[in-house]
Amino acid sequence: MRNFVSALLFLFLFVLIAGCGGQPVKPPEASLEAPLPAYEPPHTKLTADQKYLQKVMSKNGYTNGDKPTIVFVHKLARKLTMYHGLTPLKTYNVVLGNDPYNDKLCQGDTCTPEGVYHVVTKYPHQRWSYFILLDYPNTKNWIKFDRAKLAGKVPPDANIGGSVGIHGTEYPERNLTGMNWTKGCISLLNPDLEEIYPMIDRRTLVVINK
Repeated sequence: MRNFVSALLFLFLFVLIAGCGGQPVKPPEASLEAPLPAYEPPHTKLTADQKYLQKVMSKNGYTNGDKPTIVFVHKLARKLTMYHGLTPLKTYNVVLGNDPYNDKLCQGDTCTPEGVYHVVTKYPHQRWSYFILLDYPNTKNWIKFDRAKLAGKVPPDANIGGSVGIHGTEYPERNLTGMNWTKGCISLLNPDLEEIYPMIDRRTLVVINK
């Protein structure tokens, strides 16, 4: 009986030692040959605006990760959003020409043009804090202008106009109340304009949509 008890005690000590610092036993179901799951990067769904800007960037030669500054204006919403590539940075309230709904066709129609524009130059302005001049009219504007003349939508002696840009305001109360007071330009409150002004250069794209 004593030998049987000794044998049990020896067996218990052996199991205890093996299970605490002894040789580990690999579970039968574990296997290094099983393939690891493929890494899938998180999917970021682009908005309709971002998809549109992606096409605009491609058409203007911005590829392979090049991220220009983009000024994106929604005319109906009266909003201007600054983008770094496809990343929105900040949105500002704007006001437009006296006719904020239609596309600009000629000088004097007080409409804000629609399309994709480039920055010609920028400079301090005595009345409006700063002025950012756009390359209106561009080729597409000339095409629309000629077609409008042929269709009788503008007077035969009309000029296409120019000097369209982004600027501040000498009457903040007009902007604060949402009055569309310009002759076709895009106007921001001066502090907002002064915030975006350093971000804009000759590579900046200005996209103006309905």
